[in-house]
Amino acid sequence: MSNQNHSNHGKDGHEQHHHHILSTPMALKIFGILLVLTIITVVAAQFDLGILNFAVAIFIASVKASLVCLFFMGLKYDHKENSVIFSTSIIFMFIFMVLTFSDLLTRGNVYVHGSILPESMTANVKSKFKKPWVSTPELLAHGKEQFQVLCVTCHGPTGEGNGPASAGLNPKPRNFTQATGWKNGRKPSVIFGTITKGLNAMPSFSSLPSDDRWSLIAYVHSLGPDGDTDTDADLKKAGIDPNSDDGGGGGAEKVIPIGLAIDEITQGK
Repeated sequence: MSNQNHSNHGKDGHEQHHHHILSTPMALKIFGILLVLTIITVVAAQFDLGILNFAVAIFIASVKASLVCLFFMGLKYDHKENSVIFSTSIIFMFIFMVLTFSDLLTRGNVYVHGSILPESMTANVKSKFKKPWVSTPELLAHGKEQFQVLCVTCHGPTGEGNGPASAGLNPKPRNFTQATGWKNGRKPSVIFGTITKGLNAMPSFSSLPSDDRWSLIAYVHSLGPDGDTDTDADLKKAGIDPNSDDGGGGGAEKVIPIGLAIDEITQGK
């Protein structure tokens, strides 16, 4: 009897410490599926699906991660409570990500314009140029300086859309040396709106003083062929008064630094 109990105890202990060994055919099968999903990821990255690009990438990555956890990490053959714990953690992470991204989509620009704070806490950004929508050598030189700081990473040093960050972007950054393919058009007033609002992977530059944006536009426009000039009607449509040196903006923009803006928002002021 004692020997039998000892034998049963040893058997139970052996069963408790038993680990499933994934068979070679199954391992190769899962490995092949992971390779196919990787190819699908690369192919999907070549298409501009708008906001769905992120959703597709997350879905494929989630499927690949699940296969690794289920088979290579043995979760499929582990105790059920471990599966429940793992699944619950994934669900909570998903909820956290959804809430975070929803906040980012509805937050708007963090850099705040206007007089929401006392005059002493805001800064006046004086206009550097008169009628900055009119290209001048000084405006072009300033625009080139702005371009080297803000745009080269994506658009490249010559504006051909081949900057170091362009490899990971879809669609690719605009090639400024070409006259065709501009999604919103190539007139300076239209480009002003695009830079202000942002487009695809390019963020909004609404916090940049307007004459800095105009200088960027003048330089970017100079990289391509001549043409696509603005009429007074085009400027007025963009909110610019062509008869006013400051475009009707009063000659200055009031802004507060991003850090101060965040502090004021979080403190509910």
